[in-house]
Order: sequence, then structure tokens, then C-alpha cells
Amino acid sequence: MIWRWFWREWRTPSLLIVWLALTLAVACVLALGSISDRMEKGLSQQSRHLLAGDKVLRAARPVDEAILAQAGAEGLRISRQLAFTTMTYAGDKPQLADVKATDGAYPLYGELETRPAGLRVNAGEVLVAPRLLAMLNLKPGDMLEVGDATLKVAGEVLQEPDSGFNPFRTAPRILINLADVDKTGAVQPGSRLNYSYMFAGSPDAIERFSAAVIPRLKPDQKLVSMQDAGGSVSKSMQRSQQFLVLSSLLTLLLAVAAVTVAMNHYCRSRYDLVAVLKTLGAGRSALLRLVAGQWLSLLMVAALAGGALGVAFEALLVRLLAPVLPASLPPAGAWPWVWSLGAMVLISLLVGLRPYRQLLATQPLRVLRDDVQNVVWPLRYYLPVVILLLVGGLILLIGASPLLWSVLGGVAALALLLGVLGWGGLLLLRRVTLKSLALRLAVNRLLRQPAATVSQLAAFSLSFMLLALLLVLRGDLLERWQQQVPPDSPNYFLMNMTEQQVPQVKAFLEAHQVAARTFYPIVRVRLTEINKQTAVDRVKPDEPGGEALNRELNLTWQAQLPEHNPLVAGNWPPGAGGVSVDEGLAGRLKLHLGDELTFSGDTQTFKATITSLRKVDWESLRPNFYFIFPPGALDHQPQSWLTSFRYYGDDSLLIALNREFPTLSLLDIGAMLRQIGQILQQVSRALEVMVVLVLICGVLLLLAQVQVGLQQRKQELVVYRTLGAGIKLLRRTLWGEFALLGVASGLAAAAGAEAALWLLQRKVFDFPWQPNYLMWVAVPVCSGVLLSLCGGGLGRRLLKKPGRK
Repeated sequence: MIWRWFWREWRTPSLLIVWLALTLAVACVLALGSISDRMEKGLSQQSRHLLAGDKVLRAARPVDEAILAQAGAEGLRISRQLAFTTMTYAGDKPQLADVKATDGAYPLYGELETRPAGLRVNAGEVLVAPRLLAMLNLKPGDMLEVGDATLKVAGEVLQEPDSGFNPFRTAPRILINLADVDKTGAVQPGSRLNYSYMFAGSPDAIERFSAAVIPRLKPDQKLVSMQDAGGSVSKSMQRSQQFLVLSSLLTLLLAVAAVTVAMNHYCRSRYDLVAVLKTLGAGRSALLRLVAGQWLSLLMVAALAGGALGVAFEALLVRLLAPVLPASLPPAGAWPWVWSLGAMVLISLLVGLRPYRQLLATQPLRVLRDDVQNVVWPLRYYLPVVILLLVGGLILLIGASPLLWSVLGGVAALALLLGVLGWGGLLLLRRVTLKSLALRLAVNRLLRQPAATVSQLAAFSLSFMLLALLLVLRGDLLERWQQQVPPDSPNYFLMNMTEQQVPQVKAFLEAHQVAARTFYPIVRVRLTEINKQTAVDRVKPDEPGGEALNRELNLTWQAQLPEHNPLVAGNWPPGAGGVSVDEGLAGRLKLHLGDELTFSGDTQTFKATITSLRKVDWESLRPNFYFIFPPGALDHQPQSWLTSFRYYGDDSLLIALNREFPTLSLLDIGAMLRQIGQILQQVSRALEVMVVLVLICGVLLLLAQVQVGLQQRKQELVVYRTLGAGIKLLRRTLWGEFALLGVASGLAAAAGAEAALWLLQRKVFDFPWQPNYLMWVAVPVCSGVLLSLCGGGLGRRLLKKPGRK
């Protein structure tokens, strides 16, 4: 009997909307949860490849052998590496090169791509970057002088797993064996050396080793993982996940709203049926079994359909995001299924328990009087509990992130605005004299039921707000994200220039129709004191900002404020004895205007007072600096110069540049720009799928709200027809009623979406906020047109057989 009743009731519009909304909620949470779980696991595995180890210990000097012995005791594999800069020679042609000396264990993870494939770094041999071979006219088998050592060119190095991105790293790269380092004579007192020790092993062993070693590290030593590496690509991946999580959150909120409206309407429509069953002798336990069976059947069908749909959505998203995901993603765990089914049960309990409880409390007297109704669990107590439980469930699902608070803040702002608009609009309409009879009838109906009108406004506004929010983010926010890397971004960095070479390099680039950007002087120093307090005592190495105190920093001076570094506090230029500081670093180190900083360079120590703070866009792939001094402030320190330019021709210009200036270093970042562009494109395609999900949920909410007043409108239209009203008049009345609701809800939705966008752009995606004027026009117009079409369609349906119920 339960199944027969469920099958008959399931086909009713209200219960069908509940089923569809729950199905979409399960599918959305399962798809996004599975792909997030797989991405987290896959990126964790890929981070090993990007570091060539599970952890990397970086230092300016050789580390204590006791640390390496500790790693061996934990059963970890170890690979040693030393990086330095030295001159290379092929005959009489010199070229400065970035040398990486490794042992035979390198790399512990990932692949060293070479030509021919499969080469290793053996003693007496060298692997050379293709550009260096072209500049020196070398080929595999020739001899190359690396400092004082003469090594055989075994082949070309195309890609290193741990190459990373550092605009101050010299280039081109060569790889030699650690056994040949002493022969080069490049390691001398005062040489700038970078030691790296890669460790690989089980997660437990890595954690034990990290916990034992971190307290023993010196100021110039740091144990890093992929999470510490950061970078533009990892930031792009993080933002892509934020977009997908946002889509999932919007889908869930719309699903909750649709289930709420449809479930309440369905239960109210069955009050008479339960009253009749009670008069025929049905007991409370029998009705409870019937209702509980229907509820469980609905959840089971929604779980099966949502699970299948979620798996399909996950496969589609993985396919769309394939170019930006790790090559092989591990399978997801069981948690996405637990979260998706748990979300379905939580939603159904929160929004369905009270309506079903009221349905069971229906009195048999309702057979005679429609106004008889028991009120259980008053809304003034029930609603706060539901809201708290819902917010708690969302926090468990996606965390207490600014993303969640931004969207919920927009919903709260919308609720407040709805109260003002709802009552204000009703009071205003009460005072307006309308000439159109259809509009007067529409306004009178809205005025007769203020609670129902505000309820409809709330549902429509929420739906339009969340749809507008995602569509604006899909277009405007992604466009601003792409503006972070504008089309004219430089794709080459040119470094290690002397001051005398700056005009020569500028003339060379201009002669080849290449526009160089700003030329920056570079000075390498350490920040040693803050307000006469030792910096490393003020901020520990593992605290925010500690990374800037345990290494040499690159300082520069500029007369003009960089266009991509807007001033946020203080005055420009810094002035004599002043310095401009990155706002982010200042926040991490708790620096303020007027603080005194002490720097230690190669020649002497000097002080500077903070006179301004700049907002630095570290993702722009343009030269950026923590500290910018006024001209002349760094003249007493050794300097090199850096610039960047954009070039997409063949390698002839680059080879000519290196031959003309053999001591300069050229870094190609074009591949990274292409990778970020690919991420943007693929995430945009994935968002289109999520827009469809949100759109479906929004339509379900609209249909549920329209369904609520269907029976009442049918009865009113019968009365109007009996009194002689024409079909055209009644259709225009419905059209006007829904058009008014559409415009009012569109205005409220635009205000709520603007509030949420302000929070999202400033607190989550870190973009400057700008009001979206087009949204204030487009959303009310589109919502008014859409709902007026709904009213027109409803009129044709209800008035198809005039005079009959």
C-alpha cells in the first residue's frame, strides 16, 4: 500500500519538485565532493613530482650530517643538490649558466625530460639546455668547459620536475654530477650557493622526520612542501576550486528553498485527505507508517537518481578539466557519498519535518471546516533552529570560509531588503490609483495577502539573486581574473645586467622592434632588525612573514610608482631615508608607517623608515618587490639590473641577444602564461556545467512558488468568471501580478547579489570591487519578463475551460 500510494503521489507536481530538488542536491554534492577529493589527492601526489621529493630542505650552506642521519634512520630516501652560477666556455665563446649539480638518486619523484630520452646525470658529463647549445654552437658529444672542468655534452635537458618559477633565477640551465663540483672551481668563499636535500618516504616517516628536524633548523634553512611553494599555477587551481565550491553552494541553497516551498505546499494540499482518512477510522500509527514510508521512499529514489547523476556530472567535469588536472587522478573515497546522502537527509529533515508533523496533526473536523488547523512547532522557535542547523551543516561541508559567509551575507541582506521592499511596496501600491482594471485587480490580490506576497517575493528574489551572482561571476569575475595576466604581459625576463649594459640592451631591443619594460636595479640584502629589534626574534621562521627574514631579499629603487602597485597608505615617492613596503608583507610582519628597518648587505648595514605601503600583484608575472627605495638610496650596494619584455618570434633574436651579451641571463616564462590561460579556459567550461545546475534549481524554485497559489487562483478565477469577467481581462490580471512580482524581486535580487559580490571580490577572490550597473537593469527586466510569461502561461492553463474547476 505504501508503494502504491507513493507512486500515485510522486507524480503530483509538488512532490515531483521535491524529488528533483533533492536529486540535484545529491548530484551536486557528490560530483563536487568527489572531484575535490580526487583533486586534493592527485595534487598531493603531483606535488611530489613538482618538488622531486616529499619534503625539500633548502639552505645556503651544507646542513649538519646529523640531520641526514636522522632521515636515514627514518628510512627516507635522500637526494642531494647544489645550485650555483658560473661561466661556461665552448672554445672562445663564454656564457654565464645556472648550474644544478645532482647525485644519481635525482629525481626521487617525477621525470627528468631529456633528449635523447632517459639520460641520467653521470660523472664527467653534462646535460645542457637547448638554447645554450644553440648559443655556443654545440651538439651532443662535444666538450663544454664548466668553470675549470671540461665535461662531455651527453644531451639536452628539456624539463626538470622541480624547476618551479623564480624570476631571479639565472638561465640557461645545465646539469652536472655532484662528483664534478670540485673540478669546476666555482665553489669558493663568498660564492652564492643554494643547497637542496630532497627526502622521500612514507607519510608517517616524513611527519616524524619533519617534527624532529624543524626545531633544529638554522635561520638560512627551510623545510618546504608543495603547500609552501605557492605560485601562480597553484593559486589558479585554488581559485578554480573556489568557483566550483561556490556553484555547489548556490545549487544547495536553491535546492533547499525549492524543497521548502514544494514540501509545505504538498503537505497543505493533503490536509483534507488526512482528515477524511481519520474520519474513516485511520489511526495515528497507520498514518505515521504511511507518511514515513512515503518519505523514506522519496529519499531512496532521490538517492539513487542523484547518485547516478552525480557520477555522470563528475565524469563530465573531470573531462572538461582534464588539461589542468594531474595526469592520473586517484579514485575518490567514501566521504563524498556520505556528505551527499547526509546533505539530502539533513535538507529533508530540516524543511520537511514540520510540514509532515502538521499533516499528521490534522483534525477530522477539517472535513467540515477548512479553517481548522493545528499549529505545531511555532515558526518563531522553529526557524532559528533550522537556520542554525543549516549553517552548521554548510560549515561542516565546505568549512567556515569567507566564501560561505559572503553568500550567506548576501542572503541576509536580501532578506532585510525584502522586508523593506515588501511592506514599502504594499503601502505604496495602496496609495496609487491605477487606470488599468487588470492592474487594479492584480494589486488588490497582492494587498489582500501580504504574507503570501512577501513569501513569493522572497522565493523569487533568492532564485534570481543566486542566478545573477553565478552568471556575473562567470563573466565579470573571470574576465577580471584574466586581467591579472593581461594580453601584453611580458614572457621573458632579462637579468644580471650591469649599469653600463642597460643602455646597450635597451638599444639592442629597440633595434629589433621589441619594447622593454622598466629596468629595475637589484640589490640583495637581508632584513635584520625591525625598530632596533632583531627580526628573527620578532617573527619566528614558521610564522607568517618568517620566509622573508631567513633569506636574501631583492631590493630596488624607482622614481615612479609601478603601475601595477597601487598605493594604499602613505606618500610617494619614499623620500630620503624612506622605503615603500608591500602591504601583504607589512601585514605578516606587523609593520606600520614610521617603523624603522635595518638591512645588511654585502658592503654595509643601512636603515630606512617606512613611508608608504603598496598593494603588490604577485600573480601578474611581472617584476615585483617587497621594498622599493628612492633613487640613489642603494648606490653604496653592489647592483645588477633586470627588465622584462614580450616576444613571440623565433629563437634567432634570443640567440643574437645572448651572443651580444653573453653574461646576461634570459628566463622564458611563456610556458607558465600558457598554462594559466589553459586553466582559465577549462575552468570557464566547467563553470558552464555548474551554471546549468544552478539554473535548473532556480527553475524548480520558481515552479514550486507558482504551484503554491495555483489552487487558490483557480478558485478566484472561477468567481471572477461567474461575475462576468472576460478571459482577456483575467489573463492580463495574472500577467500584471507576476510582472509586478518579477520587477520587485529583480530589484531585491540585484541588491543582494551586489552585496555578495562585494564580499566575494574583496575577501575571497582578492579583486577590487566595482558596482555592476548592468545587473541593476538586466535582473529586474529579465525577472519581470520571465515571471510575466509565467503568469501568461498560468492564465492560459487555468482559463482553458472557463467556469469549471
